[in-house]
Amino acid sequence: MALITMDFYSRELKMSTLVTVIAPDSVRIGQTPLSQRKCLYLLHGLTDDATAIVRLSRTELFVQETGIVVVTPSVGRSMYCDNVLGQNYFTHVADEVPGYLQLVMGLSRKKEDNYIAGISMGGMGAARIALTYPERFTAVGLFSGLLDIKMLLPVITEEQRLEFPFLVSEEADIDTTPLNPINLLNARKHAGLDILVRCGEQDELYPMSVAFYEKAKSLGLNATGVFEPGEHVWRLWDGYIEDFMKTMG
Repeated sequence: MALITMDFYSRELKMSTLVTVIAPDSVRIGQTPLSQRKCLYLLHGLTDDATAIVRLSRTELFVQETGIVVVTPSVGRSMYCDNVLGQNYFTHVADEVPGYLQLVMGLSRKKEDNYIAGISMGGMGAARIALTYPERFTAVGLFSGLLDIKMLLPVITEEQRLEFPFLVSEEADIDTTPLNPINLLNARKHAGLDILVRCGEQDELYPMSVAFYEKAKSLGLNATGVFEPGEHVWRLWDGYIEDFMKTMG
């Protein structure tokens, strides 16, 4: 497979940043250009970066088997939020990266060709992006995701409060803020979006996944919840990624 690490200057981040792209190589690409292939934006967690998914999972093998293009931006510990020390990580991932890759690699922007998924913190990012722009994605996969920060804020440490002031500042409006993924669920707006929620039952974030799934179902959305024994570990997420890519066809 072709493993491409791009270092480019981002107007939203005001600095150079990395994005990893996994695509079919010259042997496997055949006559189907990237512009005609499905694309999965796969968002990393709090302690990872744009290379982690390649290093810690079999995603490159899954690309080899499916022909799907996988894109992983690098966002540090930003929670995929805008206005983090003057940097706009939400806008960077939602708008800048897809637009740039369309220009330089010809990646499709059609709804039927685009999917998004995220792990842990990446689940928060994937949920917020997909629910904000459902017209851009066929489906969203939320793997052990940080999907309801209302459950997080009461238990975070003082150190974490200092690190994530952009989340703590929303505490008074926690039931309405768009920074909290669960608040974005909307019966009419998300009727055409497939939602997959998966999490291990021993994962600290399990209650968030269940709450998000149950709200989605209560709204009549096309949501699937898969909960099984397991913790917050890559051995689970590797299988989640494989299963999600298989549904992309």
